[in-house]
Amino acid sequence: MIRLLLAALCIVLLPFVPISAAHAQSYTVDTITDANFGDIVSAASGQTVLRSSASSGSVTVVSGSGVRLSNTSANAEVTISCSNTFACNTTNVQVTLALAGSPTGRVGYITAISLANGTATVTSAYSAGSYIVINLAPIPRRSSRTFLIGFDLPVDGNDSADPTGSATSSYLITAQRATGGGSDSLVGNIIAKVIRPVSIAKTQDLQFGSVTRPTSGSGAVTLTPDGIVSVTGTNVRRFPSPAATAAQFTVSGEGGQAVTVSVPTTMTLSGSGGSVTATLTNSGGGAQVLSGATGSVGTVDVSVGGSVPLTGSSALGTLTGTMTVMVQYN
Repeated sequence: MIRLLLAALCIVLLPFVPISAAHAQSYTVDTITDANFGDIVSAASGQTVLRSSASSGSVTVVSGSGVRLSNTSANAEVTISCSNTFACNTTNVQVTLALAGSPTGRVGYITAISLANGTATVTSAYSAGSYIVINLAPIPRRSSRTFLIGFDLPVDGNDSADPTGSATSSYLITAQRATGGGSDSLVGNIIAKVIRPVSIAKTQDLQFGSVTRPTSGSGAVTLTPDGIVSVTGTNVRRFPSPAATAAQFTVSGEGGQAVTVSVPTTMTLSGSGGSVTATLTNSGGGAQVLSGATGSVGTVDVSVGGSVPLTGSSALGTLTGTMTVMVQYN
């Protein structure tokens, strides 16, 4: 009896230790796609917070005056697989998300996340202080499942000392058994290219100078964007003072960036004796690329000239007008 009992005990006990060890599942964090926020224009001052949707990857501005130029999806897809054991089929997966490394460029640590089901089912999630716990439904053995993450990403303003250009904020994903063990980790990245805001400043007004009216027929005073002035028409004369000058503008922004400079084609000049419409020409308008490279200030110069029609009945006196020149990143 004793010998049988021992034998029986041996039969029961010998497999007991290897069964729990051999059948305990383990997980692998296979991949994490980059959450790419694309090109972002810093606010002139102060921080901007951008939020990407976990389900769609679309981005909205939560606060601040920064602008996102890109329209690509900015969520991350995490893929986790379970080992070749039947325990995978019945055991929930515990995933943790923690901040990793130090942010670079003008982005900061993520301040919040959102979650969405992919092929995995998120059963619950909660903050545990310095990290977030995400519970997933069981991942079948020898299979992989995905879930999606959206992020709140802070972006520093142009008053920051941090450099423009490529920027990265990272986090660590760990998958394991709820009781611990069988774990694997992988770093995920949120990436962006943060550029300084674009601006335009006038450095010189458009001045056609003083001219006489034609004694018959019509004429014109014409000023090229290079500042060369000429007149046409019978007995039309141009006086040396004031000097004729083309309007000058300087566009400033991120080096190497493409911009569009919009210059009006006409402007109205008005005075006490009436008004006239001037036709405008320019150099430096339209599609342009700022000088320099990413990480430095780039510029482009814009010059505006034009032509004012003249007749024997043209309004006398000083005529003035206003033009608006605009610039935006492409």
